[in-house]
Amino acid sequence: MKFKIAVCQFKIKFSEPDENLKRAEAFIKKASSKAQLIVFPENFVTGPIEANIELADSTHKYCKQFQHLAKKHKIAIVAGTIIEKEKSNLYNTAYYIEKDGKIKSKYRKIHLWHSERKSFTAGKDITVFNTEFGKIGLAICWDLIFPEMIREMVKKNVEIVICPSYWNYGDAGIGLRYNKDAEVILASSLSVGRAFENEIIFVFCNASGEGYTNFQYTPFGHSQITAPFIGTVKKLEHNKEELFIQEVDTAILKEAEINYKIRQDLKR
Repeated sequence: MKFKIAVCQFKIKFSEPDENLKRAEAFIKKASSKAQLIVFPENFVTGPIEANIELADSTHKYCKQFQHLAKKHKIAIVAGTIIEKEKSNLYNTAYYIEKDGKIKSKYRKIHLWHSERKSFTAGKDITVFNTEFGKIGLAICWDLIFPEMIREMVKKNVEIVICPSYWNYGDAGIGLRYNKDAEVILASSLSVGRAFENEIIFVFCNASGEGYTNFQYTPFGHSQITAPFIGTVKKLEHNKEELFIQEVDTAILKEAEINYKIRQDLKR
C-alpha cells in the first residue's frame, strides 16, 4: 500500500506547551493536504520536564487536543510523546490517533534512558495494532538500541515501526572523544539495520537542536525513513527544524520476505 508520511523535526520550546501546541497545529494543517499521517518527536509538547514536574499531564488534556486536531484536519497523528502522571508515577507515552480523532493505541516507553530512570516508570507492554496503512508498532528513542523489542513486534506481523525521539549529541558521553557524531551514526545505522533485519518500514523522528547553545544537550535531528533494499528512503542531514513528506509503499516488505525469508525462518 502506498501512502505519505509527514515527519516533523520539531524545535521544542522548553516548558511552553501552549506555544508548542500552537506551532504543532500549523505543521498538522500544512501536512494534512499532502500526507495521511504525521509524526512528531519525543517530549515535544513540553520538552524534558525533570525540573518542571508540574507540567506532566494528569488529565490527558494534551492527548485530547491532538484528538481534536486529527479530526479537524483529517490526518492520523503520532503525537510524539507526552509526559503523563498517573497517581505518583510519570510515564513517557506515545499515542497513535486516527484521522477521526479516536485513539487507536498508546505505548509507554520501556527502555528508559539513564537520566530518565530517576523520575520515570518504565512501560511493560509492546504494542502492534491494525491501521488503514497496515500493522504499526510504536517505539520511543532508546528502545531502538534493543533489537529484541522489534523482533517481538515482528512476531505480531508489524509492518511499520514509528520511533519518536529526543536524542542528543552528548548521549555518547566519553565517546565524544572519538567522534562528535557518534550518536548520529548510531541512530542512522540502527534505523537502516532494523528495516533490513525485520523487513519493516522504520520511521525515526528526532527533535530539532536548532538554537541550542550546549552541544552536550543538543538534539542531533537527522530524522529519517528507512526500508529494506533501499536503506535510507529520506533523511534530513541536519538538526534544524523541518517538515518532510515522503511516500512509502508497504509492497516492498513482501518482496523483502520473498528474498530474505526472515519471517519464515523466525517461525521455525
